[in-house]
Amino acid sequence: MRHFTAYLLLFSCSLLHAYDLVVDGVYISIIGPRFAYVTNAGLDSATPCYSGDIVVPQQVTYNGRVYNISSVGDNAFVGCDELTSVQLPPTVTAVSACAFLGCTALRSVNMPKGMLTVTNAAFSACTSLQHISLPRHQESVNDMTFYCCASLTSLVLPHRIRTIQSTAMQHLPSLTDLYCFASEPPVAEVGAFSLADQQKCTLHVPRETIGKYREAPVWCDFCEIVPLQDSEYEEQGYLRGDINDDGEVDGRDLALLRLIIVSLPDDSAVRWAADINEDGIVNAKDYVLLANVCGSGN
Repeated sequence: MRHFTAYLLLFSCSLLHAYDLVVDGVYISIIGPRFAYVTNAGLDSATPCYSGDIVVPQQVTYNGRVYNISSVGDNAFVGCDELTSVQLPPTVTAVSACAFLGCTALRSVNMPKGMLTVTNAAFSACTSLQHISLPRHQESVNDMTFYCCASLTSLVLPHRIRTIQSTAMQHLPSLTDLYCFASEPPVAEVGAFSLADQQKCTLHVPRETIGKYREAPVWCDFCEIVPLQDSEYEEQGYLRGDINDDGEVDGRDLALLRLIIVSLPDDSAVRWAADINEDGIVNAKDYVLLANVCGSGN
């Protein structure tokens, strides 16, 4: 590890984890009777243990028992400055504190749709990272999550985001596009976008909420605020008709749409998914179309 002593002290990150097994170069620790998490080589290695492109397995077998990989543990990849990409399986629901801190060559990490949270300083000082989307269930951008990601040009915040902590996205000088799917402007603490040039960064938000963002503290400092396009919803995995956001269009979505027509929620992603005929209005026409889809088994 180089140049990250201050970070390591601040977050008590250290390579002290024990591991139970190694699968395809990935260090795994067992927790409980069903789950396991990604860790590092700990005191068995004097240098960071990961480099290149890493694929984390979905399951491992240990002492005759099968375990699902459920998370990336605290400081699992910390300081691995030759790590270039990480592919996470759909079983992973969390990226823990300092997980990728100081991975200066890291270019990409996929975020499984079912992931719940990315915690403090997870990507701090990942200076080669250019694009990332937070998981769809994330409700807060935590302290120092993307601190000093100097090459980050685009960042996606999902529709459930409610708060952005003060140091979450500081020192992002290359940021040119910020996509925020939240219907209400998240509460952004003072300093949240410090050293990110809001005059040069385009903010993409739900069409019907542009006025709210233009009036909201911190968000109003973005010079250009534009509506999200259908293609941008689709690129993030949002699906027409998938009103409950479970990846399937079925009878449960139809039941929700019946309620939504009566009382439309103030949630841009739900409204977008419910607008089956893409006319900007959610009404009985959409219900009939979705009923036909569900009835046909598609």
